[in-house]
Amino acid sequence: MASTSTAIPKYAKTGCNDTCGKVTIPYPFGIGADCSLNQWYIVDCNNSTPYLSAFSHLEVLGVDLEDQIITVSTPKISDCQTPWNSNLTMSIDLGKSPFLIDY
Repeated sequence: MASTSTAIPKYAKTGCNDTCGKVTIPYPFGIGADCSLNQWYIVDCNNSTPYLSAFSHLEVLGVDLEDQIITVSTPKISDCQTPWNSNLTMSIDLGKSPFLIDY
């Protein structure tokens, strides 16, 4: 009788964690500087919540390598003075990073 492997594939560099809370963090992203490709891909795991450290600690909601998408939580500010546009998204300066924003 052949056995079936039910092991979950490892997505991180050898010796590195590949999850933070319920979010899988695949390479080139990595939890900590030694586990990522470079400074743009460093993820900090604080209280089981992943944050992209290069961008004022934006919370990482998910990483999809196949579609090359990282989903982050962007802070919103509320402006009660303009009810027609009550939720404004704060801008994120991507600088010279390898990332693009798609709203």
